[in-house]
Amino acid sequence: MKESNENVAAKEEATAQPQQVNETVAPAHSAKAADTGQGARKSLSLLIKESSNPEVLNIKNQIDECRKERDALITEIKDYRRKLEYKEAENIAISKFVESEKDNVEVKKIGYLKRQKNRLEFKLSTEARMSLDDEKGIIRKIAEIDGQLEGLLKFVRLQRKIGYIQDDIKNYTEKLNETDRKIRELDTKLDDLYLAVRKALGIRGGRGMDQQQRPARRKQTQQMQQPEINMEDIAVIKKKGKAE
Repeated sequence: MKESNENVAAKEEATAQPQQVNETVAPAHSAKAADTGQGARKSLSLLIKESSNPEVLNIKNQIDECRKERDALITEIKDYRRKLEYKEAENIAISKFVESEKDNVEVKKIGYLKRQKNRLEFKLSTEARMSLDDEKGIIRKIAEIDGQLEGLLKFVRLQRKIGYIQDDIKNYTEKLNETDRKIRELDTKLDDLYLAVRKALGIRGGRGMDQQQRPARRKQTQQMQQPEINMEDIAVIKKKGKAE
């Protein structure tokens, strides 16, 4: 009976060992399948990179050129947006200052002051018999007129500058719209190129990778278009306007 029990135990151990081996091999087999890419899909960019198909390589070159051109346009649009934001802030600051001061500035007085100054200068240069006190008095009056004219002319120059700034705003807005239109055209072209490369690779169905990325890409473009001007910038603009 003892020998019979040992034989039974040996048989049970012998039949158990293969099951244990199978349990350890199965995970190893799965890992190997993952390493070789079985069951996994390669990205479109990786398929393009690995392809030696001349048609695919030609399309890839076109895609690279489009992306390079698009990056350059993004740089342009950031620059235009920065300049536009500054001009808009400058327009607001100077317009508010001019509006607040217009009732206190007698612009119509400029012509009268210029005529008065011309008469005094003519008198100073032509009168031979003039006392030293009279000469000093005329020079003092001319200096006073110059001071009044300086303040009035600064205000007039600011009024004119608003018009120049608004022209700049219009110009930058047009450039922004034109650059944005070019970017949209490149986006469409990239979509077509990605569809063409999928066809060349024999991939059916689905949208092009670039078309899938478009929402995120458009959001990124909009963020790049909108640099901020802080309150310090506006304060500098106001100070600059007063100085002029």
